[in-house]
Amino acid sequence: MRNGESLKNRIRKTALTLLLGLMLFTVTGCDVPDFFYDIEYWFSDVGYWFEDKFDTVKWWFEDTIEAVKEKYSEDEDWEDEDWEEEEEEFDPEEWRYSEVEEDEPFLVTPLPEINLDAEVNEEVVDLESGDGDDTESADDALAGISLDETLKADRYYAYHTLDGEQQKVYKLLYNSLFSFGEKTPVATTDPDVVDKVFACVLADNPELFYVRGYNLIRYERGGEIEKLSVSGLYTMDRAEAQTHQEKADAYVTKCLEGLPDGTDDYLKIKYLYEYIIKNTEYDLKAENGQNYLSVFENGRSVCQGYATAMQYMMNKCGLLCTVIRGVTNTNENHAWNLVRSNGDYYYVDVTWGDMSYDLTVDEGMSSLPQLPEVSYEYLCVTTRDIEATHSIENAFEVPECTARRDYYYVREGNFFESVDEAKLEKIFSKAYSNGEKSVTVKCSDESVFSQMSDYLTQDGRVFDYLRGSKNVNYVTLENLNELIFYL
Repeated sequence: MRNGESLKNRIRKTALTLLLGLMLFTVTGCDVPDFFYDIEYWFSDVGYWFEDKFDTVKWWFEDTIEAVKEKYSEDEDWEDEDWEEEEEEFDPEEWRYSEVEEDEPFLVTPLPEINLDAEVNEEVVDLESGDGDDTESADDALAGISLDETLKADRYYAYHTLDGEQQKVYKLLYNSLFSFGEKTPVATTDPDVVDKVFACVLADNPELFYVRGYNLIRYERGGEIEKLSVSGLYTMDRAEAQTHQEKADAYVTKCLEGLPDGTDDYLKIKYLYEYIIKNTEYDLKAENGQNYLSVFENGRSVCQGYATAMQYMMNKCGLLCTVIRGVTNTNENHAWNLVRSNGDYYYVDVTWGDMSYDLTVDEGMSSLPQLPEVSYEYLCVTTRDIEATHSIENAFEVPECTARRDYYYVREGNFFESVDEAKLEKIFSKAYSNGEKSVTVKCSDESVFSQMSDYLTQDGRVFDYLRGSKNVNYVTLENLNELIFYL
């Protein structure tokens, strides 16, 4: 017993001696000798050895060491390399785990950056130096364009958000890009207007898959812009574009053979949504991933390819659809669609409906039993729904989407605002009749989700709706207020 107390006293005396030494060097402003940093590691090891009895002393001493380090890390004479080496060695297990958890911003590894921006180059022509303006005027160019009837169509959604002067620029750019034009005069001297209108032209016209950006030519006198002209930047020539378009149209023709009859827009949108997803794999390395050729020719794409494919096929059906740009809640550049169904506006995200995308961003999804091929979470949703995970950064104004009647879960009868036994019986019976492998119960909010979860799982009432099953696999998705039961 005496030996134990003697060792304890010796350790305490050592700690006090070292602390007094550190305080002395701190007060006098002297540099802390390397000796103390060697003592640090020795004392840390001793502290771990006597963890039960001296835990307080150990952490107190290590905190003191850290405080001195922090003070002298700001000294001008401190060498960065030495600091990095010491910092790397002084790394107890508990602290390392804590830092990893604090520094990790995502539950899954972020996807590689997807660049959706058009390429923009600028060229300046100095009129005072004698360089000539070899382009016609914007007014003369407009006089030769007859697009008023064409652009009246609803499909040119972005065009109709522009004012009269901006619409003139739109017509000039539209005509130029479809004809592979160069040095087209634009009816403005503001480069920002050109940038906005160019984005609107591309948003309305997925057929311009061969356009990667534009070259802006500024005609200046005395540093002031007198005129602007635009030359498109193209990824292929007219003949190549025509060949690719023919292949795309063959795909679309085959797809539209199965389009539902009738006037219900929702059924057509749902069909196109499912068709693209079932025939496309999410692939970050997809060729032509920024346009619909990736979907129509190769069946592999990223978000912009999914969105433009959906837009092109909806336009072919006479349905309004445009591409929306923004970022996700993980700061990933993203593209999706604004559609109109039965008179109301909704958002549709085909990419997020493809489970191959979910598996790319979250490997944990593969652990779900009988993973469905299609997710309907983002089929015809409201602005409030989409803004929970998406931030809109569009070049043009978009409407507030508030309608619910064509939201997938509402239309299919799987949307619950309370525990409804008759409705539950109906959706389970429908699933069995259609040979489906699972039933999704979508709740309106967290409160309803909690009640439904208790009713079906805690109370075991789900077995009232299963046909002869004594066991059931199910998944609860609390962030989506969903329960998925596998039949």
